[in-house]
Amino acid sequence: KNLENGTHIRGDVNVLMVGDPSTAKSQLLRYVLRIAPLAIATTGRGSSGVGLTAAVVADKDSGERRLEAGAMVLADRGVVCIDEFDKMTDVDRVAIHEVMEQQTVTVAKAGIHTTLNARCSVLAAANPVYGRYDPKRPPHQNIALPDSLLSRFDLLFIVTDSMDEARDRAISAHVLRMHRYVPPGVEPGQPLPDMLDQGLGTASLLAAMNGPDASADGAARPCTVFEPFNEYLHAGVAAAPPRRGRGRPARNVAPKREVLSTEFLRRFLYFAKNMVRPVLADAAADDLARAYAELRAQASGQGIEGRGATGAVQTTTPVTARTLETLIRLATAHAKLRLSTTVDAEDAKVAKGLLRFALFKEKPATAQRQSRASRRKTKRVRTSDDDTVSDISSDEDVVSDHAADQADQGGLRPMQTAQPVEPESAMDVDEISADRLALFKTQLSKAMGERRLDASTSPWSFPEPFVSIINDGLAGHPVFSLAEAEHALQAMEAENRLMFRDNMIIMM
Repeated sequence: KNLENGTHIRGDVNVLMVGDPSTAKSQLLRYVLRIAPLAIATTGRGSSGVGLTAAVVADKDSGERRLEAGAMVLADRGVVCIDEFDKMTDVDRVAIHEVMEQQTVTVAKAGIHTTLNARCSVLAAANPVYGRYDPKRPPHQNIALPDSLLSRFDLLFIVTDSMDEARDRAISAHVLRMHRYVPPGVEPGQPLPDMLDQGLGTASLLAAMNGPDASADGAARPCTVFEPFNEYLHAGVAAAPPRRGRGRPARNVAPKREVLSTEFLRRFLYFAKNMVRPVLADAAADDLARAYAELRAQASGQGIEGRGATGAVQTTTPVTARTLETLIRLATAHAKLRLSTTVDAEDAKVAKGLLRFALFKEKPATAQRQSRASRRKTKRVRTSDDDTVSDISSDEDVVSDHAADQADQGGLRPMQTAQPVEPESAMDVDEISADRLALFKTQLSKAMGERRLDASTSPWSFPEPFVSIINDGLAGHPVFSLAEAEHALQAMEAENRLMFRDNMIIMM
């Protein structure tokens, strides 16, 4: 937006992704190249500062000097995708500072003084300093980019390759199905035809100038909203429940898997960006100002609305005055996605949550509930697998039940309460933390070293006397409850350190 006094307000959103290798950062950049009406791709090592902005070249015949536009000038009103952003030199990165904030390129070389427009969004992907992101180090030590550059990015996402069984299974299923995919009309084993349309040719430039529905001959191309579902290409698409009458879910109807086509996404984004002009409402403006003040206070460790000092919180990017403009841009972008003419409080709430996730990696309450539900689902699957193993080994169940009956008759049952665990000193939780698990392993190794637990005499009985031996000598630490000890044994069983079945512990 250009104001009457000559002030230019940037409306494009710049995004930086920093994370471990093999986290699909480059794949996301390639997908943006396909759905953006105008997109230019480049790399950090393969481009220089003048290659991104503008260069002065001399004509061989006449000797006259002329300007040659760089990637950001060519991507005016579009998107610039920069892969391997961390491989750029400091001199080349300084050249794009003006473009990312003022959205212009000022050239003063060889008698040429001019200013070129470079109103583009920057989508960059980079790797951490040490190859992989180290969560023990502060974010600025992992990223190693100057604050003057990081503050020009509206959002900085840290993508880590975390170990999650459900997520790993979903990724492996998707990759395997992609390798099994065969296009229609192609026989198995036949080489696939080359796909050269990456959103970088004349069609993308024509779509940026005349609209995404224009073709080379000026005729409009047909476009379908949804594309046919393919179980090999769309492995991660969730089924949407069918609707009937006033948005209520239909009964006895199979759920449909609807996938938006790339052409429709391109046209929708073009329409939402260029045709919708939302106005910032008063309520949304107050919410954005309040959110900015809270972010500043939380990042500096000062009190928030009389709550007192809480200590400074490490952020991925510095919280400056540009953060307020980021909130406005994100809220406006969300209003455009809704095709709304006003930026409401709902848009401000979404912008605040998105920025808090990028700054502090705070998940919304809905995402946290979904994460806990996913962990519970994985836990139920693992429990059902254990039940299957127990059903197969029915003979062992009979022996263990007989041994338990003999223990009841022999008066050995009260031994479990010989050293009761006090509720106020025990940590009775659903899952065991990493620190408590490490302490449990240390106590187990100590007991085995002191011959209080001998591996040659396993199996050991659980819970007693095993839990009492583990809790012996826990100076300054809460004792392990029965549930916590059981979770620790299950975790060690998953690591193939021992086998825990029918209240019996066998070391591997």
